[in-house]
Amino acid sequence: MSSTASNYDISKLATGQALALVASLIAVAAAWTPLANSLRTSLPLLVVIISYGLIMAASSYVEEEQHFWYWMTTAWLGLLWIERYVQGPCISSA
Repeated sequence: MSSTASNYDISKLATGQALALVASLIAVAAAWTPLANSLRTSLPLLVVIISYGLIMAASSYVEEEQHFWYWMTTAWLGLLWIERYVQGPCISSA
């Protein structure tokens, strides 16, 4: 049983990581201009993307991914509520 759990095809893992890196670079290149033009409005999205990417490196947290989305959704809804009802727009679209 232990040999089955650690019988990885390293070449397929390396190929998958290389493809993921290429896809990430293409996505960043495609999104760079709109994100750079409106960095302030894109900041919450960038924070979520970067923090999600960082926690995926922690193997114990991958199993608890629902906590990330619970807290990020709560924070996002709180930000929207503050923006609308407390102080007006805190993130400008210009």
